[in-house]
This record gives sequence, C-alpha cells and structure tokens, in this order.
Amino acid sequence: MSRAKLISPITKQGLQKKRVAAYCRVSSNSADQLNSYANQIRVYTKLPNSKQEWQMVEIFADEGLSGTKADNRDEFQRMIHMCELHQIDLIITKSVARFARNVKESLEYVRKLKLLGVGVQFEKEGINTLAMGDEMLLNTFTAIAQEESQAISQNQRLSIVKRMELGEYVDSNAPYGYRLENKVLAIYEPEAKIVRWIYHIYLQGWSTSEIARQMTEQGIPTKSGKETWTSAKIKYILTNERYIGDCNYQKTYRDTTVPFRQFKNRGQEDMYYAKGTHTPLLDRDIFNKVQALLEKRQKQFNQTESLNVYPLTSRIRCAECGSIYRRKIRNGVPKWVCKNHLEDSKLCPSNYFSEARIYDALASMINKLRFGEEDILGQVISKLEAATLEYKRNNKAAGAVSQSIAEINAKILMLDQLRAKGYLAPEVHQAQTIELRSQLGKLKSERSDLFETRILGMLEDVKKLRTLLQEVEAPLETINEQLLLDVVKELVITKKGEMSVTVLGNLTFQEQL
Repeated sequence: MSRAKLISPITKQGLQKKRVAAYCRVSSNSADQLNSYANQIRVYTKLPNSKQEWQMVEIFADEGLSGTKADNRDEFQRMIHMCELHQIDLIITKSVARFARNVKESLEYVRKLKLLGVGVQFEKEGINTLAMGDEMLLNTFTAIAQEESQAISQNQRLSIVKRMELGEYVDSNAPYGYRLENKVLAIYEPEAKIVRWIYHIYLQGWSTSEIARQMTEQGIPTKSGKETWTSAKIKYILTNERYIGDCNYQKTYRDTTVPFRQFKNRGQEDMYYAKGTHTPLLDRDIFNKVQALLEKRQKQFNQTESLNVYPLTSRIRCAECGSIYRRKIRNGVPKWVCKNHLEDSKLCPSNYFSEARIYDALASMINKLRFGEEDILGQVISKLEAATLEYKRNNKAAGAVSQSIAEINAKILMLDQLRAKGYLAPEVHQAQTIELRSQLGKLKSERSDLFETRILGMLEDVKKLRTLLQEVEAPLETINEQLLLDVVKELVITKKGEMSVTVLGNLTFQEQL
C-alpha cells in the first residue's frame, strides 16, 4: 500500500507579507524624550529591510502627548481605524508605557485588536498579544506603568503649583504669536502681526465670526496648521492675557487619578495671576479696550438691544419662497419674518416667528445632540473615517508621504534637542525649523490631496462639532451667541413653523417652533 502524501494548507499569511504598523510616542519635551522619539522613528523606518516577511504599512507618531488617555492621540486613533478596516496585521511599539498607561484602556484596545486578528508586539517586555498567556503579563506591566504615571503626575503637579505661586511657571503650549525658546515665551513676528491685526479690526467693529471667516478665506493657518478658523478661536485670542505679558495660571485643572481628565476651573482649584512674566505682544491699553468692548457686546446680545447685525442675520431662509428672514420688533417682542412677506404678504404666505421660540428650538436641538452625541455624531464620524480609510486602501503613495512626514518630524525634534543643549545657534535653529515645517506643510497638503477632500473636510467639521458640544454644560435653557455662531450654518423655516437646522459638517436636523 502506497503512503499518503501530506499536503499542508496554504494560508493567506503564507501568500502575503504581514502588514506591520509602528507606533511611537513621547509625553515630554525633554531632550532625552525627544531623542527617544527620533530614534524610534529611525528604527521603524529601517525595519522592513531587516524583516523580509514584513511589509511596513505606516509609522504612526504622537508627539508631546500624555499616554493616559487614548482618545487624545489622533495618530493612535487613526491606526486603530485602519486595523478595523483590516489594513494592518501587527502593531509594534517600544513598550507598554508607550502604548498606554491606563490599564483599562490598554486591555480594551488589546482585546479589540485581538478579535480583529491584529497583534501588538511590545519590544521591551517581549510580549506578543496574540500569544497564549501574554494577556496576564500585559495586565501586570500596564498596571505598573499606570502606577508610575500617577506617581510622576502627582510629583509634577506639586512642582508646577509651587512655580505658579512664584510666577515662574511656563506652559509648554505657547499661544499663537509666540514660540518657546529655552523655556521662555518669545514673540514670533509672522503670527504676532496677525494677532495685532485681529485686535485692531475688532476695535473697528468687526465681529469674531467675521474675523474668523476672513482669516479662513485668506488661507491663514491656525496654530495647529489647519486653515479653518472659528469664532471661538478668535475670542480666545482676544481674551488671552498672555499677549500683554501676564499669565493667569490654572484656568483649567486635572483630577489626580488616571485618566487625568481636564476640567474648567470654576473655583475648584486656586488660580494665580502673575504680571510681567514675558515680553508683551500688545499694548495693555489696547487689550483693556477690547475686553470692555467684548463685555459691552455680550450685554447687548443678552438684553437683545437694537443692533444692526444679529446672530441669526443671514442664517434663516424661507422654505416657501427661498428669501432670507429679517428681524422686526412687534409689540415690543423681537420676531423674524420672510423678507418678501414683510414687503407684501401676497408675495409669500410665511408667518412671523418669535426670536425666543427659535432660540428655544435651537437649544432643544443642541441638548439632543449633546446627550445623543455618541449615537448620532459618533456613527457619522465612524462612517466618514471608514470611507476615508477605504479610499486610502492600497494607496502606496499616501503611505510614502506619511513616512516622509514622520522623518521630518524626527529632524525637527533633533534640531530642538541640539538647540536645547546649546549646539545650535537660535537663528540657525529658527531658519532650519521654518524650512522643515514648510516641507511638512507641503507634505501634509499632498497627503490630503491624495484623499477625497470633501469627505475629509466634512469629517473635520463633524469632529469640531463634537468638540464644541462636549464643552456645553447641558441642558441648555437657551442658546448663546457664541455657540450659535460656531455651530449653526443655516435655518430653513416653513409657514407652519417646521424648522430644518443645518449645523457644522452639513448635518441637518428637524425642530418644531
């Protein structure tokens, strides 16, 4: 009898290279951490050459961010979504502490990835999450990392508070118009002149929304490099005391346990106001005039005093004839009515609607979105991200651009390190950094051009909407001017009072007046 021949199964893994992603992160601006970050990028860039069975998909890098909460890391979240679309088979990272320091979130992501068939390889600890028994080890190492993170945070907190009391603390996040040089806020003139211009035209009568619209149209980049300005960003600039050389410490605070959530300080913690901590960008008199004007305009809005321009101006359109609505005072009550109906009721059958009813309906819509945020906006964001990543699938050009971005980030960090150690003159550091950031901007623009720009723009707007809603202390009784200007794009009202509200991201919701 002839012997049977064994035919081994041909697996998908046997036919294709393992698609590998690398994740690196630093949580400090110290020279050692920056050096570590740059080294991680260099190692992972060269990795495909040493592993023939691996195909490097992309290097994901979050710089200067805390690892205590994964939601704060954009690149980390983008990597997870690519895993969900089955574009990654393995994630490699330096250590458990680089992946996350929150035990709960770390295990949640590891288990989620495991169900997707994606392993995580922690180089320092020698753990591969797809291996049997490694989850217990991961649990132990992550718990240790979390305890270390919490202890470090407590010690740093005590040190920061002491420096706040002495007026010596310098936030690592320099405001628009400044740069940090040797832990000192230094004026960055290309942005400083824009700040001065904002203050100047606001005093001339421009609104925050008009300024934001003008800056967006001119293509002026924000501090983060984006081209979309909002009324909230302009108002933040107009109220920031750091432009007159002062610092109001601890406007926000964090709780003392993981994941170290941040809250607005409404008296829960001490605040510290220090004068003359750095070079002022603005004259104090101009700053004070702007604060007085901001307060005056807010009072005018709250009291619905007579103004030429209102938050709802040019935002309401008639469903019956397509004309815009105008504001009129009837029996002492502010109301809105179709322009054609106002001129001649025979031209349009629409009706008058009280401003208060419109505001109440908008507040009701905001409350629904706020409480149903995950179910409504979360689903929209997931679908848009899936569409974006589907477009990116098998796009080698986009991957090459992303790798180039990671390499330039590494060069910038190395320049910062050399400058901090005194090996590089400030003017040389500034010139080379500007050149690299210019290259970085072009590459990011190129990467954006590789994707469906309309979807990406909508995705950015919906994420912005979610961020704005998360800041709302619901439930709202009525909508305020700032929120209306930032969120609402258009209202369409029928003669029966059925109102369609189009918000940021071009999402439309229905409310009844």
